[in-house]
Amino acid sequence: MKQILLNAFAILGIAFLSVAQDGIAIKIVGDNTDYSSGHAPYVVAGTIGNEIIVDFEIENTTGNGVTYRISRLKDGNVPSDWTNMVCVGTSCFPNSNNNPYCTPSNSPLVLANAAVAEMPFHINPNSVATGATFTLYVGTDCSSYVDSVKVRVDATASIKDVKQNPSFSMFPNPSDEFVSIQMNNLEKGLVKVVDLLGNIIYSESIITSSKINTSDFKNGVYFVTIETEGIKLASRKLVVRH
Repeated sequence: MKQILLNAFAILGIAFLSVAQDGIAIKIVGDNTDYSSGHAPYVVAGTIGNEIIVDFEIENTTGNGVTYRISRLKDGNVPSDWTNMVCVGTSCFPNSNNNPYCTPSNSPLVLANAAVAEMPFHINPNSVATGATFTLYVGTDCSSYVDSVKVRVDATASIKDVKQNPSFSMFPNPSDEFVSIQMNNLEKGLVKVVDLLGNIIYSESIITSSKINTSDFKNGVYFVTIETEGIKLASRKLVVRH
């Protein structure tokens, strides 16, 4: 009976969302495309054991302030050993076996009109899979959905295009005013700086090297990652100390 109810939830939710797109735009940070309901799934590739972070952001265009909650639905192609985490505003919600899963009522996302909030979605593929699809629903509660976005993940055992293990140098570390990034065995990629809550505070596409201004970063520990084609290739810890 539980499975029947979940299937009904998925069918009815998706049918409703095919026409309910008012007031929300769901985009990728740095990309002006609206990937919300009615758009093809956002496709990412990954490898076993490497976390994938999809940097979604929500824009409220309703004309009013709205309080939202996020629900996550896994389809049947998502392996049972995969884990995931959705972050909303400054809160991150770890993997739950509930399907669907809804963020708690005591941690809503409150968005003023025209405001934008980050909604990074973390996926940990622990086995090979093709076409594993997640749907993130945005609504005023766990059943009144306003819009949604789909993520399709293809995970393999290795990266065919990278012949050598990618790495990068990072100095000085600890950092005060800046940190220099020098990539090895990789010509270009996406550099991200993530805080301990999973918030992306810096993102830049670079070729070979980059110099990141850290003078406005708060003192603390961060993680610097190098990605290419949606795959996280390398990660290192950065300490900022002023």
